[in-house]
Amino acid sequence: MKLNKKRVRRIAIAVLMTVLLCVLAYAVYATYDAYTQTVIEQQQQHLLVISRAVSQNLDLFLAEQLRDVEILVSTPGFINEFQKFYNYGNTGGVKEYILSYMLTYPQGGSRMYLLDCNGNEIFRYNQYPFLEEFDESALNLKALTQRGHTGIGSVFPINSNHYGVTLVNVVYAGDEYLGAVAIIIDMEALYKQFILTLDSRDTDYIMIKDSTGSVLIHPNKEMIGFNPLTDMGDLNADARYESMRKMLERQYEYEEGTAIYRSYTNGIALPVDEISAYTRMNLGGTSWFISTVMPVAQAVQPVNENLSRFGLLVSAMLAILAAAFATIYILQKNRQQLKMQTRYLKDINHTLEELHQSREQVRHYQKLQTIGALAGGIAHEFNNLLTPILGYCEFLKTQMGSGNKYYEDLDEIHKAGTRAKEIVEQILQFSRRETDEEAYRSVSLDAVLQDALKMVRMIVPSSICLEEQLSETGANIYGSATQLNQVLLNLCINAYQSMEKEGGTLTVLNRRIESTQIPDALKMTATPGSYAMIAVTDTGCGMSNDVLDKIFDPFFTTKVAGEGTGLGLSMAKNILASHGGLIEVKSELGKGSSFTVYLPITDIPASRQPSKAIPASPKSKPKNLLLVDDEVRIIKYLKKRLRQNGYRIDAYTDAEDALRAFDLSASKWDLLIVDYTMPKYRGTELARLMKKQRPELPVLLITGLVEKDALQMKQAKVLDDILIKPLEFDELLQRINRLIL
Repeated sequence: MKLNKKRVRRIAIAVLMTVLLCVLAYAVYATYDAYTQTVIEQQQQHLLVISRAVSQNLDLFLAEQLRDVEILVSTPGFINEFQKFYNYGNTGGVKEYILSYMLTYPQGGSRMYLLDCNGNEIFRYNQYPFLEEFDESALNLKALTQRGHTGIGSVFPINSNHYGVTLVNVVYAGDEYLGAVAIIIDMEALYKQFILTLDSRDTDYIMIKDSTGSVLIHPNKEMIGFNPLTDMGDLNADARYESMRKMLERQYEYEEGTAIYRSYTNGIALPVDEISAYTRMNLGGTSWFISTVMPVAQAVQPVNENLSRFGLLVSAMLAILAAAFATIYILQKNRQQLKMQTRYLKDINHTLEELHQSREQVRHYQKLQTIGALAGGIAHEFNNLLTPILGYCEFLKTQMGSGNKYYEDLDEIHKAGTRAKEIVEQILQFSRRETDEEAYRSVSLDAVLQDALKMVRMIVPSSICLEEQLSETGANIYGSATQLNQVLLNLCINAYQSMEKEGGTLTVLNRRIESTQIPDALKMTATPGSYAMIAVTDTGCGMSNDVLDKIFDPFFTTKVAGEGTGLGLSMAKNILASHGGLIEVKSELGKGSSFTVYLPITDIPASRQPSKAIPASPKSKPKNLLLVDDEVRIIKYLKKRLRQNGYRIDAYTDAEDALRAFDLSASKWDLLIVDYTMPKYRGTELARLMKKQRPELPVLLITGLVEKDALQMKQAKVLDDILIKPLEFDELLQRINRLIL
């Protein structure tokens, strides 16, 4: 009986030990597998971070090259020298510009071509170190020039294991296409600059492929030009390539991702299991794929190196269970440390990326500041011109009265000046990177149509009959009256120009419809509700179906060279799209054309200009005003108008003269009216100096663009009020009376 008990005990212990060994073996296997998967996932994310960094660096580098050349070809001096080449055959001026650019940016392209509008070479400059000789027909310079598009041109072979890429910037003088500037970027130089240092650490290699799958950059030169999609004929049929095929499908489907696959190179290199992290770089419609690759064996090498030690510890656990637990604890600590190190590397990389992005943002902001300063200067000059134009026009309208036969002519001048004022405001909005939607409001489409037809009546020749079939629709459109006016004028001008030679009838009709009445071809994109319909029909030459398919394409025109830009209908369609509108065109050769516009109606009442209160002239003794502006025309206009309203005016065009006069008699004037932008002194500085002598002096600043320092000085009570040019005289009187009466 005792023997049987011992035997049972031994069997139980053996079974227990077997179970423990099985549990331990399973635990070892599960731990190894989980650890391996974790390491692989961490490596995948790390490789993806590297791919993103390379993609962003290449994208920024190529975009910067295009921007730098764009600055060169937009320079007025370069454009003038280019035009001299066409007029006199003189290439000396453009050569100097090209040479100066290449010496200023030696780290850019390896070679630069200057091409005429037909793609013929005018001049080339080779940057040191010089590229080796290659077949230049692969550059496709003529085709790249004739497409008239700025961006990445084409990738071409310099030799069987060496590629280059062209960057093309087109050159325009206004609407005239002069040619293009093409620079060659050496792909091997890109590899050395952005990839070589990364290949030597944390990864096996980095490669770049174009949108067709051809390898452009690879540390193994034999791989350059290899395309698995075309060079491996049985890629889709052979089961061995399934993992590689799925990786390629995901790579072309998603912007970025990771994959584990078995790599085949058609005999160039041995098949190997690899981890790949890929990112797509898009620039100007061209896509490249950046892949960071590491063999699976290299990724799990730290795990395998620890596995031998882990096995020894597992063996020791059979004798000393506590030591086994201690070993597991150590391995867990190592695992956590590896995670922390990986996280630390990610944080460093993220910090470096943010630093680089912040630098690029600063550079972009500096460029915007330059554009803003230029727009401010343009606005200042235009507003100085518009102030007397609108002011005298307003004055003459008041003096003549609405019954005068020239009143409507003056009203048209005033409207044109107001339209110019809106254009200046749009320039300022662009410099501040505002959207056009900020200027949208509810406008009466009937009023816009009437304004457009007034202009059409003035320009349509007598050989063309203008037939207006208009009704009061009461339709209000949420949008820009200026842009809608531009669309209607463009359609009417195109219509009458098609009948210019033989005459005909130009018909304009409008009506209010429901969305269900819109033609079926446009109904898919129409929103439910009411629409305003405007049709412009002519009896001109008409258009063929081939022309109809292209009329909304930018730069497409049926006019002879020099008479049309090809942008009118393209801009009209874009404007209508921004208003939620639609456009339909019907035409037949010899029978004329019909353009029909559909615009959604809004329930918001149309915006109206607030009624202007008639300013009162000073009823007490005349007030003395000190006026300082460097523009003689504005001084002359304001002196005349203000004196007619009972004010005494002392005017100066030189800020120093005004300051000296103020020093002699600071108490003489009741109000200072000063321009912001003047030589020697800004208006804000002149106001500060005069306020220092006489703190109670009211100051009215007039300016075309309100700068930050002006707002700060208004908050500090140095400036009492700010008025925007071009000035409306009634509003100026209201501001003056509010400050001194």
